[in-house]
Amino acid sequence: MIAIVTDSTAGLTRQEAKDLGVVCIPMTYTISGTVYPENFLEENGEFEKLISVSGNDLHTSQASIGSYMKAFAGLRSADVQILCLTISSRLSGTFSNASVCARELGGVGIRVVDSHTTAGGLLILIRHARRMLDEGYSLDQTAQAILAMRSQIETWFSVSDMTPLRRSGRLGPVRQSVGTILNLRPLLCCREGAVVSCGMAHGKAEQLRGLAKAVSPWAKDVLVEYISERDSALRLSKMLEDKCGCSVPMRRVGPVLGIHLGLDVISAIWRDPEK
Repeated sequence: MIAIVTDSTAGLTRQEAKDLGVVCIPMTYTISGTVYPENFLEENGEFEKLISVSGNDLHTSQASIGSYMKAFAGLRSADVQILCLTISSRLSGTFSNASVCARELGGVGIRVVDSHTTAGGLLILIRHARRMLDEGYSLDQTAQAILAMRSQIETWFSVSDMTPLRRSGRLGPVRQSVGTILNLRPLLCCREGAVVSCGMAHGKAEQLRGLAKAVSPWAKDVLVEYISERDSALRLSKMLEDKCGCSVPMRRVGPVLGIHLGLDVISAIWRDPEK
């Protein structure tokens, strides 16, 4: 038997984790001095309200070594092999923590994969891994396939306020002076696991058009993600359904990414089979 282990930024519901055979390791976030675990997607309460009134007193912590060790040791003692897919190592130290635990347990029957993505991109990889495992592929075969598939995952997102991204320190080379001035909204994307600038939009309508334009018409596994911008997410989802000729579900982002990206984040995520 092979189990999939991931972290809470994948944004799984409790039922999804059960259906996919996933063990989810929580990250934690701190708001005004109170520490909260990031739970399954529907179990995080009204975190938006807490974030919106907290000012700058916001912090997150990577999934801990202790949490991974407990999960890995428990699964291996039951003779269950482990495929661990983590948030990008360029966004969090979670991959490093999981790798440390795998080494301490000898590494036998455990493969830790840096997804080079997070949120919906990580979910897409998890779903593909589960399909492969259900079809009888081995742990090593599945891990190698997911490593190869990472380059197919596209994650584009945009915000109207860059303050959370500045505060998080995860902007990389993105110009930090733009944002609310002149109603400019950055178009950002993940490249090899890092956040980079992919363009600029003037206002909300252009922001949505920019995200929709980035998605190839032959895209697969298309998702739209958001926190507070439900109306914008609905518009983007409809634009992508018309463009790609497929259903485009909307999903919410959890509190850890919400703290780093901001509550106004809106994202298009897909797999490009041509890559």
